[in-house]
Amino acid sequence: MATAARSRQLRDLILDANPAPAIAVDGEGTAVLINSQARAQFGLTSNDIGRPFQDLEISYRPVELRSLIEQAAHERRTLRVNGAERRVGEEVQYFDILIQPLMGSSGLLAATNITFSDVTVATQLKSENKRVREDLETAYEELQSTNEELETTNEELQSSIEELETTNEELQSTNEELETTNEELQSGNEELETMNEEMRTRTEELDEARAFLEGVVTSIAAGVVVLDKELKVKSWNRGAVDMWGLRPDEVIDEPFFSLEFGLPTEMLRPAVEKCLESGKRTSPSRVSAVNRIGRSITCNVLCSPFDRHNGGVVLLLEADRGDSGD
Repeated sequence: MATAARSRQLRDLILDANPAPAIAVDGEGTAVLINSQARAQFGLTSNDIGRPFQDLEISYRPVELRSLIEQAAHERRTLRVNGAERRVGEEVQYFDILIQPLMGSSGLLAATNITFSDVTVATQLKSENKRVREDLETAYEELQSTNEELETTNEELQSSIEELETTNEELQSTNEELETTNEELQSGNEELETMNEEMRTRTEELDEARAFLEGVVTSIAAGVVVLDKELKVKSWNRGAVDMWGLRPDEVIDEPFFSLEFGLPTEMLRPAVEKCLESGKRTSPSRVSAVNRIGRSITCNVLCSPFDRHNGGVVLLLEADRGDSGD
């Protein structure tokens, strides 16, 4: 008996020396060994030795060990549970559990050895490492997405720069065209100013020529009447006023042959029409007439072409020298 007690004591010492928590369950399901690490880790005592294993909390927390003991015995192999989670208040622990069947000489299950390896630190490090890796992957994906967005933005900016360069070239071309147009307009304006100056000069010359002609016509003592191609009066000089008594404003733009004064104008129609058709001066015509004071006179009429391109005649009306205008 002393030898058996000593062997049991030695066995317990060896079992307690194991750094991992360990529990042994015999074939009847009774807890026969609980080392000091298991007692400290899972709140067990020496009084729990000899109790049915199923009555202990460790049998179902952190995992259901009873079914695993049966499975290991049935399959005659060691089973392993990795990363079993056990919560104690706010603390979380992780264990790798080995369920090892011990077969007797008869081939029947003698006992099951259950060993717990605390992998809390490793599991937390692994979890943290996984989280960091996931964070890195997420950050990498975000960085990749940002890089793609930057590339897209860069392409858009490049496209915008090219469009702006094209627009700048078009604006530069338009500016050159506007400068050319401005030069052309300036040149045209200078030409117009030159033409305008020439027209002013010509107008002044025409005004001088008209004034000169009017002076000449006015100074002629004989009556001078200018008709256009429609035989309307366009000029009626002072000699005509003195001879017939009609003012220029009474006859200008009036049909000559509808005027009623001392000259029988119908007698002059053949000569006027002949002058218009031939464009040549006609022979003088002598016509009896009555001047502005009612005195009978003999009027000599000479018909000359006025404007060969537009048509018109000039009538020179003069009384015989033996007749007096007054």
